[in-house]
Amino acid sequence: MSSGKRWLAALAAAALAAAPVVVRAPRTRPIAPDGVHTVDEAVDACLESDLHGWDLVDHATQLVHRKYSHYSCYHWWETPAQSFARSRGQSNQYNTVLARVLRALGFHVRTVHSARVRLTRSPWWHSGHTWLEVTVDGRTRDVCASRAENRAGDVHFVPVTATRPFRGLTYLDTTLGLAPIVTALVWKALLKNEALPRWMYRPFDEPASNEGWPASRRPGEDLTIK
Repeated sequence: MSSGKRWLAALAAAALAAAPVVVRAPRTRPIAPDGVHTVDEAVDACLESDLHGWDLVDHATQLVHRKYSHYSCYHWWETPAQSFARSRGQSNQYNTVLARVLRALGFHVRTVHSARVRLTRSPWWHSGHTWLEVTVDGRTRDVCASRAENRAGDVHFVPVTATRPFRGLTYLDTTLGLAPIVTALVWKALLKNEALPRWMYRPFDEPASNEGWPASRRPGEDLTIK
C-alpha cells in the first residue's frame, strides 16, 4: 500500500472512531447575556459600555465568561466563534474569543499558553491552559475568562511550566492532541459503562474536581441542559 493510501486509511479510521463521539456530544442550550449571541455583538456591547482602560478589559472578560454555561473539552472540533455562540468550550476557545474582542476594542493583546498550570482551587490538579497578556498604558497583566472573579492581573492559576506564545500552530497542535484523548475516553465509557471524566464537560463555574479527586459523570447523565 502506498504512503498516500495509508494516510487515507488512517484518516478514515480516525473519522470512524470520532463520528460516534461527535454524534453523542452533549447538547448545550446557548445563553445570551446582555443579548449577546456572537463575537461581533460582544464587541458592540463593550463599545456601548462607555468604559475605558482596565475597567473595559474586565468588562469584556466578564461578558465572555457569562456567555459560557459549560466548560467543555468534549467539543474540541468547534471554532472559537462557534464555541462562543454555543456557550461551551475550553481555554483555547473562550480566551481566543476574548483576545478577538479586546483587539477589536484597540488593546494590545498577546495570547500565551503553558503546558501545565496549577489551579488555586485544586492545587494538585495540573492542566494545560491558554490565557492573555494585555498591555494598557505600558503595564501588562494576565487576563483570563475562566472564572467569574478573575480580574486583570488577578487570575486563579499559576504556570508551572514555561509560558510560550500561542499561535495558530499551537491551537492546531493542542486541539489535535486533545482529540484522541477525548475520543478514547468516550469510547471507554461507552463500552465499559464507566464514568465519563468530569473535566471533559461540566457547568462553567464548577471545578474539575470535588473533595480533592476528579469527579465523574455517567455517559448521558446531566450532560444536556433540558
